Amino acid sequence: MQTDSQAFLNNGGAMGARIAAHDWHSHPLGPVDGWPAALRTALGIALGTSFPTFITWSQDLYLFFNDAYRPVLGGRADTALGRPFHEVWPEAWPTVRPIIEGALAGSSSFFENFPVTLERNGYPEQTWFTFSYSPVRDECGVVLGLVCLVVEDTAKVLALARHKQAEERLALSLEASGNIGTWAYDLDTGATHVDERFARLFQVDAALAGAGTELERFTSMIHTDDRAHVLAAIDAAVRDETLYDIEYRIPQPSGVDAWVNARGKVFADPSTGRRRFAGVAVDISARKEAELARAESERKFRSIANVIPQMVWSATPESGNDYLNHRWEEFTGHGAAALAGTGWRACVHPDDLPVLDAAWRRSQADGSPFEVEHRLAHHAGAWRWVLNRALPVRDDNGAITRWMGTLTDVHDQKRAEEELKAAARRKDEFLAMLAHELRNPLAPISNAAQLLALAPADTARVRQTSEVISRQVHHMTSLVDDLLDVSRVTRGLVELERQHVDIKTVVASAVEQVRPLLEARRHALEPQLAAAPAWVVGDRTRLVQIVANILNNAVKYTPPGGRVVLAVETSATEVRIVVTDNGIGISAALLPHVFDLFTQAERTPDRSQGGLGLGLALVHSLVQLHQGRVEASSAGRDQGSRFTVTLPCAAAPALAEAEPPAPSLAVGPARTILLVDDNLDAAQSLAQVLQSVGHDARTASGPAAALAAAAERWPDVFILDIGLPDMDGYELARRLRAMPGARPALFLALTGYGQPHDREQSRGAGFQHHFVKPVDLPALMPLLANLA
Repeated sequence: MQTDSQAFLNNGGAMGARIAAHDWHSHPLGPVDGWPAALRTALGIALGTSFPTFITWSQDLYLFFNDAYRPVLGGRADTALGRPFHEVWPEAWPTVRPIIEGALAGSSSFFENFPVTLERNGYPEQTWFTFSYSPVRDECGVVLGLVCLVVEDTAKVLALARHKQAEERLALSLEASGNIGTWAYDLDTGATHVDERFARLFQVDAALAGAGTELERFTSMIHTDDRAHVLAAIDAAVRDETLYDIEYRIPQPSGVDAWVNARGKVFADPSTGRRRFAGVAVDISARKEAELARAESERKFRSIANVIPQMVWSATPESGNDYLNHRWEEFTGHGAAALAGTGWRACVHPDDLPVLDAAWRRSQADGSPFEVEHRLAHHAGAWRWVLNRALPVRDDNGAITRWMGTLTDVHDQKRAEEELKAAARRKDEFLAMLAHELRNPLAPISNAAQLLALAPADTARVRQTSEVISRQVHHMTSLVDDLLDVSRVTRGLVELERQHVDIKTVVASAVEQVRPLLEARRHALEPQLAAAPAWVVGDRTRLVQIVANILNNAVKYTPPGGRVVLAVETSATEVRIVVTDNGIGISAALLPHVFDLFTQAERTPDRSQGGLGLGLALVHSLVQLHQGRVEASSAGRDQGSRFTVTLPCAAAPALAEAEPPAPSLAVGPARTILLVDDNLDAAQSLAQVLQSVGHDARTASGPAAALAAAAERWPDVFILDIGLPDMDGYELARRLRAMPGARPALFLALTGYGQPHDREQSRGAGFQHHFVKPVDLPALMPLLANLA
C-alpha cells in the first residue's frame, strides 16, 4: 500500500525522482512518512503544481521546490534542495526575511512585481516577482511552515519598459515617418504597392511588393492564422467603404513575429474616377509584447489566487474593488455577479461594517497596511470570523496603484482562544474556591489545637475539641476525595462493581446522606416514587453518589424553607430519576456548562456549606459509565431547576443480592506495631490512637531508625509511609523482609497517594493492604484484629 509521501514523490516527475533519491532518513526533519500531514500535503502541492513553488518551515528554514522553480534558481538549482533559505539566497535574504518570518507567524502575504537583485547565474541581476506566501497549519491551527507560489515577472516588467521606450521612440519617429510604412491596392488594376519603409520595417520580400502583384500574393506575407481574417476585413472595408483598422502578424527571419497595425480606407480620384484602397502600417510589436506579457501575468496571478486557501481581492484607488477569486464564491455561496462591485458588502456582518470602513479609509489616507477582523456570512448559514489584510501596491514613483488583500478564516482559532481563556478563568476561580474551602476547616482545627494546649485536663473540653477536629478533618478528607474521584472518573480509571440494584433503595440511601443538610435548611422533600421496584444494573455506591450529588446541588441552591421534589419514573426501557427544586435557577449562559469541570453558580453568603463545584461534573461522568444520560433545565434566574437522570432498566433478578456487610469495628488482641513516617505528628498521633485501644505501637521517623527498631524487636505489623527520605517505603519493605531473623508480619502502606498505579506498586513491593491518609480506622481495626 502506497504511503502519502510515496504518492507525492511518484507524482512529482523529475522533481519526485530527485526527492526520492535524497537521503530523507538522515534529514533533520526525518523520513517523509513521519512528517505532519499538513507538511506532507504542502509537499504534494509543491510537486504537483505547474507553478514555481517552494516550501519552508521553521527548522532552519529548509527549502524544497518543484521543477517549475528551477529556472528561478538558475545555476544554484542543483545545490539548493534541502538547504536553508538564507544560504541559497544570501543576497536576497535581508529583503525576503521579514516576509517569510511574517508567514511563519501566521500572516499570508501577496506581492506583485516585487523587485529583488539576485546572483543566480554568477552576476547580479535585477529581477521582479509576483508571489504569495501562505502559512501551513496543523489540525490545531499551529503554523508548521509556509508554501510559496511564485511567478517571475522580469520578462513582463522589462517588456513594459521596452514598450514605454518604444512609445517614446514612436513619438519621435512619427515626425520622420521612420516607424510607419505605407501600402496601396489599386482596385481597378489589382496592383499592390508598399513603400521602402514598409519593406524595411517588416522585412518582407520586395518581390511581394512589386507593381501588378495580385492581392492574394501580397497578403501571403501575413501569418497563416491571421490571413483569412485580414482578407475578410479588406473585403468589408472595400465593399462598404468603411474604415479599415486591423492587427496581424508578419513572420520574421529571426523567428519572432512582427505585429502590425494596418489602417486605411477607399480613396477615389475625382478626375479619373479610379479607386485605391490605401493606408499606413505601424510596427506595434513592442506594445503587443507588453500586452501579452501582461495577459500572461494576469493569467498566472488568477491561477495562483484560485489555488491558495484564502479569499483574494484587489481594489484600485479610483474604482474600488475590481477582483475577487473563486474562494469567495465557495465560502459565501454567492455567484460572482452577486459579489461584484460592492455586492460583497452584503456578506459582512452589519455590526462590523463601520470598523471595516474606518480601517479602509485609514489605509487609503496614509497608505498603511489594511488589517481588520470581522464576521463574514458562510454558505452554511452561520457567521464566521475572518482576518482581512491588504497591502498597497506602488508604482516606480511610489504612488499606490491598487491594494491586494486576502481573507483568512480564523473562526475556529478565535473560538479556541476564547474557550482557552474561559477554561483558564474557570480554573483560576476554582483554585481560589479550593483555597477558601480548605482554609475554612483549618481555622477550627487550629483553634482546637490551641484549646488542647491551654486546658489539657478539662475532660469535657478535650472531648468537645476532639469532635471539632474529627468533623473538620472529615470535611477536608471529603474535599480531597472529591478531587481525586473526579480525576479518576473523568480519566476512565474507575471500574464499576455491577449488580442488580433497585433504584428506590438507591434513592433512600441518598436521602439519608442529604437529610442533615435538608433539615438544617428547613427544606420540604417531596418523594414521588412508583410502587413497583425500578431495577437497573450498576454500581450501587456510585448510583447513590449520583443521586446524592444532585440532591446536594438542589439543597445548596435553594433558599431556606424551599421545596425539593424527588421522583422515580419507569417505562418499558428506561428508569428516570427527576430532582426538581424552586431555588435560584440556572441562567441561560450557565446552563450549557453546568456539567463542566470547575463550573459553579455564583456564591452567596447563605451558602455556608461551600463545596468545590465538582459534583455535577462527577454525576455526568458516572451516568455515562452506566450507559445513561443526564440533563438539566431551568426557566432562568429564581425559576428553580430540574435535573433528570435516565438509565437503561433491567429485569428483576431471580434472587435479591445481599448488601455487603458493614466493616467490623472489633479491636481484637493487642499487637506490636511499628509506624514509620517522617511526619512525627502524624506518626505519634496514630500511635496514640492505637495505644488507646490496647496495641503496643512504636514510631520511627525514617528508614534507618525503622531498620534499627525492627532488629531490636520484630513487630507483628508494619505501617509504612511511602514518601520517606533517603529510601521510599517500597524499598524499606523489601529491606525489612530481607533482614536476618525476619518473621512473618503484616505490611500496611499508609500514604497520600491512592491512584490505581500507586496501589499496584505497593502490592508489587509486598504490602498486603494500601491505606490513604488519613487512615480509615474502621477499616484498619479488623485487619489488626484478624491478623492470623
